[in-house]
Amino acid sequence: MFTNSTTDFNRALSLKQRKARQESGLFLAEGRKVVAEGLEAGCPCRAVYVREGFFGQHEETDALLSAANTLVLGEREFNRLADTEQPQGLIGVFEWSGLLCSSLTARFVPVLFDVADPRNLGNIVRSADWFGFSEIVVGETCVDPFNGKAVRSSMGSIFRTRFVLSDDLVASLTALKERYRIVVADLDGEDYRAFKTGATAAIVFSNEARGPSPEILALADAIATIPGAGRAESLSVATAAAVMFAALF
Repeated sequence: MFTNSTTDFNRALSLKQRKARQESGLFLAEGRKVVAEGLEAGCPCRAVYVREGFFGQHEETDALLSAANTLVLGEREFNRLADTEQPQGLIGVFEWSGLLCSSLTARFVPVLFDVADPRNLGNIVRSADWFGFSEIVVGETCVDPFNGKAVRSSMGSIFRTRFVLSDDLVASLTALKERYRIVVADLDGEDYRAFKTGATAAIVFSNEARGPSPEILALADAIATIPGAGRAESLSVATAAAVMFAALF
């Protein structure tokens, strides 16, 4: 359990780094809505850092925090821990191990390859949650899904998602081919609307600048494309994922 000691504050501060998150099994969730979503979802919470003066402004949030280990910080220290320019007054320290799964049960599974922008990853998690896709495979070259920006961009959906963190995505996809049709999203393929079927599918979304690797493409049972009529070079990976999720819903 975290306390108001300098040691524990420095432990929390270190969670801005991926290595510290991996070693500790903890991550930071910033913002009133995101922290509330984590608490309501029952994700184990070690502490909630509260900016001095926050209590008394949001009755429902105050009630939710009453059962949490709340630690009040002055504005200077709180701003050191925060990752935004105008923090909302709450930062939770949560455990991420319960958000992992070792095997997949869903009919449709998004798979992320080389997604580098944490906001894109968080937005994909949020869109998947909206359309009811609760399991996501994250490849080893992706940004950490428990990165602060990814967590905030998910708007709390991260707490309703279960992740498979693959350390070898090519090997993971090879194994998935026994149960899932592997569909790779890319610019040169079949219209994505053709893939709304009852079959199980794992659909791979890649870094929009570099696209899927040759090894990923070699595993594809099909390639899905979102046709365009304008002059933009491509869609962001988060937008492309949302469009395809809507078609598969």
